[in-house]
Amino acid sequence: MWLFIFKLIGGTGLLIYGIEIMKDALEKTTSGKTQRLLETSPKNTYVGILVGAAATMINQKSSATTIMVVGFVNAGMMTLAQAAGVIMGANIGTTVTAQFLAFHLEAVAPLIVGLAAILWRYTNNKKVEYFSEIMLGFGMMFIGMYFLESGFAPIARITAVKEFIAMVDTDSIPVYLLILAIAFTVTQILRSSSVMTGIMIAAAAQGLLSIEIAMPMILGLNIGKCISAIISSKGANRTAKRAAAMHLIFNLTGSVIVLIFFRELFIELIAYLSPDSTARQIANAHTLFNLGNTIIFLPFVKLLVLATDKIIPLKKHDLKQASEMNLDIRMLETPGIALAQAYNELLEMTKLAVRNYDNSFKSLIESDEKLANRVFHEEETVNKMQKEMEVYLVKLSQKNISKDQHEKLNLMLGITGDVERISDLAENIAQLAINKRENSLAISECAEGELEELHSKVIRSAEEMVEALKTNDTELAKSILEREENINSIEQDLRERHIERLNRGVCAPGSGVLFIDVISNMERIADHIKNIGLFIINISKY
Repeated sequence: MWLFIFKLIGGTGLLIYGIEIMKDALEKTTSGKTQRLLETSPKNTYVGILVGAAATMINQKSSATTIMVVGFVNAGMMTLAQAAGVIMGANIGTTVTAQFLAFHLEAVAPLIVGLAAILWRYTNNKKVEYFSEIMLGFGMMFIGMYFLESGFAPIARITAVKEFIAMVDTDSIPVYLLILAIAFTVTQILRSSSVMTGIMIAAAAQGLLSIEIAMPMILGLNIGKCISAIISSKGANRTAKRAAAMHLIFNLTGSVIVLIFFRELFIELIAYLSPDSTARQIANAHTLFNLGNTIIFLPFVKLLVLATDKIIPLKKHDLKQASEMNLDIRMLETPGIALAQAYNELLEMTKLAVRNYDNSFKSLIESDEKLANRVFHEEETVNKMQKEMEVYLVKLSQKNISKDQHEKLNLMLGITGDVERISDLAENIAQLAINKRENSLAISECAEGELEELHSKVIRSAEEMVEALKTNDTELAKSILEREENINSIEQDLRERHIERLNRGVCAPGSGVLFIDVISNMERIADHIKNIGLFIINISKY
C-alpha cells in the first residue's frame, strides 16, 4: 500500500518540479520576453489573446500571467480592456502543457533527461545550457507521469474502486457539482491547473477516469486557477481587483454555459476527435473549453469590463488610493515587470515634478499664493514617491536579477534624486513667490521678460525630457543636453545684466536678490534635467 502512495507523491513532485525547471529555463531563453510581451499592452483584443497565450507558454501557468496582468493594471500600465484579451489568451496557453502530457513518452523520458544532463554539464554556451534545462524539465515531467501511472495502476485493479467509478452518475447535477468542487479544491492545494491536468491524464491512462467524470473536473480546475489572481489582488487598487474578477467571471460563466447547455454535446465532440484515448480526450477537452470560452466572450469584452464595474463598485477610499504610489511588491518576484513598473512610476514622478516647477514659476509671476501652496503640497507627494521608489528598488536589488537588470536598477536608483531635486527647487521658487507677495516686491517689466525667456527654455527641456523618458528617445535626450549648455549661458548673461541694473539703481535691492535667486534655481533645475537626459541615454543600452 505504501509503495503506490510513495509513487503518487513522488510522481506529483517530479511533475511539479519538471514544470518549474522548464518554466525557469524558458524564461532565461527568452531573456524576459514574457514581461516585454505584456508591457506592450496590446490595444487589439486579438493581439492580446496571442500575447497572453505566448506568455503563458513561457511561464507555464495562466495564474502567473494573470497575476502579472493584475500588477500591470495596478500600476496603470494596462487598461482592463487590454487585460481581458491577455487573460483569455492565458487560458488557452496553459492547455499546451496538458497536450504534451497526453503523449506517452515515459519510455524515452530517462534518455531525454540523461542526454540533457550531460549537455548541461559540459557545455559552455549559455543558449545550449538553457536548452538542456528545458529538456531536463520536459523529461522530468514524463518521469513524474510514469510514477503517477505506476501509483494509480494497483488502485485501478481494486474491484471496489472499479464498481465505485461505474456508479458515478455525472447526469446528476449534485454529483457533477461535487466532482467540480473536488477538482477546484485540489487545484487550490496544488496551485497549478497544469499539474492537476497531468494527474488526471495519468489516472485516465489506468482507466480510473472517463471523460464524463473528467469534464466537471476540468471545469473545476479552470475556476480554481483564478483564485491565485483574486488573492494577489488583495491590497491592490480597484482596477486590479476588477482584472482579477474578470478572470473569475470568464471561467465561471464558461463553466455554467457548458453545464447548462453543452454537457452532452461537448462530450460527444471530444469523443469524436479522439475516440481511442481518454488521456487525449482530457487534454483536448481542456483546450477546447478554453478556446470555445474565448470565442464566446470575444464580442462581449466591453460587457465583461462593465460587469466588473458593477461587482466591485467605486468607494471613497478608491479615489484616494488612485493618486497614491502603485509599486506592487508582489511583482518583485518577476524582476522584469518590477523594473517596468518602477520605470513607469519614475515617469509619473517626473511629470509631477515638472508640473510643480511650471506652477511655481506661474505663482511667482502672478503672485498667486494659492498656486504656491499647491506646489508645497505636491512637493510632499514627490518626496514620498521618491522614498517609496528607493525602498522598492533596494528590495528588488536583493532578488536574483540579471547583470543588465542590476545596471538598470542602479541607474534608476540614482536618477530618483534628480527628479526629487527638481521638485525641491520648484518649492524654493514657490517660497520666493510667497516672499515677493508678502514683502510687496516688484519685478520690472524688463526683468520679468528675461525670466520668461529663461523659463521658456527650461520648461521646453523639461517637457521634452518627459517625452524622451516616456518613449526612450535617445536623440531627443541628446538635444536636451545641448540646450542645457545654452541655458547656462543665458543664466550667466541674465545675472550680469541684472547686476548692471542694480548698479545703475534701476532695480531695488530686494527685487534684485529675488531675481538672482530665481534664475539660480532655474539653472539648477536645468542641470538636473540634463542628468535625467544622460540617464535616458545610458539606460537605453540595456
